[in-house]
Amino acid sequence: MAKEDRVRYWNVSDDWPAGKVPEEGEDVHIEPGWSMVFNLNPSPVYKLIRVNGNLTFENTTDTHLRCKHLFVRAGELNIGTAEYPMEKNARLTLYGERNAETIVYDNAIEAGNKLIANVNKVRMYGKSRGWQLTRLTAPAPRGASELYVATGLDLGAGDRLGLLPTSYSPHAIDDVFVSSYDNETGRVTVNSSLSYYHWGQATSTGPDYNGLDMRGEVLLLTRNVKIDAEDVESWGGQIITGDTIEVFDGVTTSRAGSTVMDNVEIFNCSQIDSEHAALRFESAATAYSSITNSTLHNGYGWGLSVVSSANILVANNNLFKFRPMGLVLSGARNVTVEGNVVSGIVERETLEYDSDHVVDKGGGYSICALDATPCSDIKVRNNIAAGVVYAGFVTIGHDCGVYD
Repeated sequence: MAKEDRVRYWNVSDDWPAGKVPEEGEDVHIEPGWSMVFNLNPSPVYKLIRVNGNLTFENTTDTHLRCKHLFVRAGELNIGTAEYPMEKNARLTLYGERNAETIVYDNAIEAGNKLIANVNKVRMYGKSRGWQLTRLTAPAPRGASELYVATGLDLGAGDRLGLLPTSYSPHAIDDVFVSSYDNETGRVTVNSSLSYYHWGQATSTGPDYNGLDMRGEVLLLTRNVKIDAEDVESWGGQIITGDTIEVFDGVTTSRAGSTVMDNVEIFNCSQIDSEHAALRFESAATAYSSITNSTLHNGYGWGLSVVSSANILVANNNLFKFRPMGLVLSGARNVTVEGNVVSGIVERETLEYDSDHVVDKGGGYSICALDATPCSDIKVRNNIAAGVVYAGFVTIGHDCGVYD
């Protein structure tokens, strides 16, 4: 269908075929050829949003879209652009409990709920914060409600920080919100007392330890473009990108999912005791995708997974507080993992098994190590793992004496 020569606005009744703005619990269809601008804050909770046209978030006001399922099929979902990142706050919240209705998205995406499924094109660009992590410039004792970091950071009240362990325990992490920040001294006051001790000093230990800076890392977790999920039954949301082939009336149509996220925050996503990561690529082997400068945090399952997928860049992201896997590659091709920080990856508390004889899979970065599915053209470099069960980095081995 040809693209319309006009723009539709979500809050305008006349821009909908039914002559009214979609209401709570309804299905919403962005039709082929449409250019729809979403401009509500917040929206009702919709059952399903199916995108076959162009859906763009308004960039001049705060927005909040709420739904149970969002399916980008033949259209596009855009929040900001590379040239003009989102300036205001844009939020997308997924709703539903563990036993909520599941939907099969055509024949490509596994049945699921509380889900964003993309088999075409998603582009999200948040505002750059200018830094990924900083280091403690003084010790932060247990029970303290202040800490010291670098000066001159883009940091303010309401920002969320993750403090990584400087001990041997992967559990020795702190998750706090900033109350105030002194730009000249680096003093940060936080909303709650620290549960653990974190070591720091004014200068790097690098010159004394072959370049290794052992001061505690402090991660910035907040972005102005956020995808989150209703907090119910420890059941988070999921974002999946894949390829599909549709057959209708004898006509075959191939679709290739492509997701680009830059400076996006993903919170309370991933689904407990499953391989449904907060952000996952499954059979997305055709188009290019990238996840950069983003944060994924506080989920009950895996953080990010790339399964039977290709042509993906994962760079300069923070993954914080998942279980029991942080970042997983399996059957991947042409994937680069660079400059990321994975931390706070702990054991599952809900899975029953004989811990004396069985070791649950776990780790920070699992690089083609979970099964026998081969990978190719994988680059993993300049990443940090801190506070992780089992091992920071897990990859395939080789037979003794075999080095090819």
